[in-house]
Amino acid sequence: MKRFAISVLLSLIGTSAFAADMAVKAPPPPPPPPIATWTGFYLGINGGWGWGTTNHTDSFGTTTGNFSTNGGVAGGTYGFNWQVNQFVIGFEGDFDWADIKGTFTSPLLCSINGGATCFSTLRTFGTDRIRAGVDVNGWLLYGTAGVGYGEVRAGQNPCGLTAFGGFSCDTTWRTGWVAGGGVEKMFAPHWSAKLEYLHYDLGNSTNYTPTTIGAVVPVRVLERGDMVRAGINYKFDWPGGPVVARY
Repeated sequence: MKRFAISVLLSLIGTSAFAADMAVKAPPPPPPPPIATWTGFYLGINGGWGWGTTNHTDSFGTTTGNFSTNGGVAGGTYGFNWQVNQFVIGFEGDFDWADIKGTFTSPLLCSINGGATCFSTLRTFGTDRIRAGVDVNGWLLYGTAGVGYGEVRAGQNPCGLTAFGGFSCDTTWRTGWVAGGGVEKMFAPHWSAKLEYLHYDLGNSTNYTPTTIGAVVPVRVLERGDMVRAGINYKFDWPGGPVVARY
């Protein structure tokens, strides 16, 4: 009987000591959150406003002089980023519907087919660019530059065939360059929002060939300007990389 009582007493003492030891030990600290990363492929949408400068000049040097264009843009974005420490480098492309347009009225310079108005319209706009920047607590500050391209419709109203096989307006595809910068912020897992500025220059090349003084005369049209666009991107997880968590 004594042995049984002693065994019970020792068991109770051991259980109390174990419980006291458990009470003293603090729970382990939570693991640190995953480090934010921009690495991966992304898709998005963008939209904004552009304003530019154009002119129409024929091969004799007759010109409208510069006049302004402006209008909206909207479309899709695609790209890939690679992050090393806080530094980010990547590729981004986009293709937008555009309606950046302007007119110049002159009965002397814009009178083909009996009209009096010259016009320029950037109808589509796209880019393929390098982006490079730095991450600051989930904010990506970046610069960007690359190739720009677009569909420019220009001419003199009313559009149509002129004498000797000329045309009073036409549409051409242009290529040129773009450069700018922006800021992008992670606001939720996989999601980011951006605001950027771009300067574009699609050159000064022949856009239409009306007829003046008995001959078809090429008219060169300038297309350059600036735009501000906002966008939202969705980033896909990169195999083996951490999930975006800092936002």
